[in-house]
Amino acid sequence: MITVLLADDDFLVRETLFEIVPWRELGMEVIGQAENGKQALNMCIELKPDILFTDIKMPFLNGLEVAISLQELDIKTKIVLISGIQDFTYAKTALSINAAGYILKPIQIKEIIEVLKKIRNSIDMEQNREEVYYRLKLQLEENMYLMKDRFLNNLVLGIINDQNLIAEKLEFFQLPLNVNENLLIAVAEIDDYNKRVKDKAESYKQFLNFSVKNIIEEALVNHQAGVSVYTNDNQFVIIFNRKFLSEEKLALIFDEIQELLLDFNNITLSIGVGNAVSSMDALGDSYNNALNALNYKFYTGKNSIIHIGDISNTRILSQMSDFNVYTNLNLMQKEILSQIKLGDTEKLLDTVEKYFSFLTEVKLFTEEYIRGVCIELIINVYQETFKTETEVQDIFPHYLNSVQTVLKSETVFEMKQTVNQMLEHVCRYYKSKYYLKHGILVSQIKVLAEKRYMENITLSDIANEVYMSPNYICSVFKKETGITINEYLIKVKMDAAKNMLKDTKMKILEIAEKLGYENPHYFSYSFKKYTGQTPQQYRA
Repeated sequence: MITVLLADDDFLVRETLFEIVPWRELGMEVIGQAENGKQALNMCIELKPDILFTDIKMPFLNGLEVAISLQELDIKTKIVLISGIQDFTYAKTALSINAAGYILKPIQIKEIIEVLKKIRNSIDMEQNREEVYYRLKLQLEENMYLMKDRFLNNLVLGIINDQNLIAEKLEFFQLPLNVNENLLIAVAEIDDYNKRVKDKAESYKQFLNFSVKNIIEEALVNHQAGVSVYTNDNQFVIIFNRKFLSEEKLALIFDEIQELLLDFNNITLSIGVGNAVSSMDALGDSYNNALNALNYKFYTGKNSIIHIGDISNTRILSQMSDFNVYTNLNLMQKEILSQIKLGDTEKLLDTVEKYFSFLTEVKLFTEEYIRGVCIELIINVYQETFKTETEVQDIFPHYLNSVQTVLKSETVFEMKQTVNQMLEHVCRYYKSKYYLKHGILVSQIKVLAEKRYMENITLSDIANEVYMSPNYICSVFKKETGITINEYLIKVKMDAAKNMLKDTKMKILEIAEKLGYENPHYFSYSFKKYTGQTPQQYRA
């Protein structure tokens, strides 16, 4: 709907225009009326109507002055001027400000409608022209984006070698790179990508990759550090120019990218960094080295930045056959099995930590070998449990899932997490079994305390009843309940005292005697210490 503002100091003129013009039939709506030029200007600034119908002669500002002010403010409102006198100066000024219409009083409804129809057609044409222009501009920008990506892909893969052609393309796409400068490539990938896109539509995958690439580009543009290109599914190649080849500056960019991605959707990247090369035609070497570095994410874990120069060259087959290596692994596996059967979860987790540190310490073992020893460890624990326990499935509810998870893990840290959870679960079973008798012992002690608290039963009495030493029962009770036996005896007595004070009319002296206190003052002291109130206060 085209919006219209009416401005005239004569109320009857405004009302007449509002009533007699078929605004709705013309696809228009009057959104306001102004009684002077100053008000008309302010309303135009606020409402930005498509058309202003204004009398030329008005208080404060005349219609021409309002039109000139709108033109200076670059407000595109179309002006229709109304004049009570035929004055050449007015007409000339109306032409200079490109007024859409100039109507003389007395106003003819037919003339107004003709002017409004012309303005409506003009507005429609302008809107259509803007839409077409905007659409063509978007298509051009989209094609530019695709053309730039195709060029960068070819550059990275070494398909384009002509230095002159490369220089032309760099200038055309306004890329912050030069043909004859040192360059470096890094390759990034989204951690847990397969989990993120599992069961998701293709549109989501495309959105995710597009979003990550744009965030990477945002950081690069902020620093004028280089360019990024999306080469394959979940593979983002970054070409750094010579200003950002130092590790410190690379770390600055990577930190910024990671921070932006965490804020966006809690995404982390692992990044492989290749070697610096001296010309564009050698970018393929840096790209391949970056890919090789990224493969070491298996050892370093997710959210890693791995430089090709930092990768150890110790993965040699001869070292794999070192007798001491296998001896250490076997010894640690035996320790793990022993700690599980003893129910010692604390030592178990510590040994598992050492076990995996040994596996990854010098990148000695291949990815396949590490998967193998993890599965071997799970199987060994399963077999040992099977020898002594009947309900193995209850103890090992996720045995097959654990093996499958190890096989699918992207990093050794994921494997460690799976193995840790499984081993700890089994260890806790043995721990509960090992301490079952402690639970029975604690129950016996509590029953004795609750039955014989009036007799002033002692630790020695309890120890004789359960056929254990006082030191042993004190240690077990404290470990299982968190309080001492004496503290529990006091609790039982005080709970009984509260019930007597509340439910009986026994005197304080009588209650003290019944609870085994020889001195009633000591009972009152103990009761206040335990409850914060004297017996009298509690009863009141």
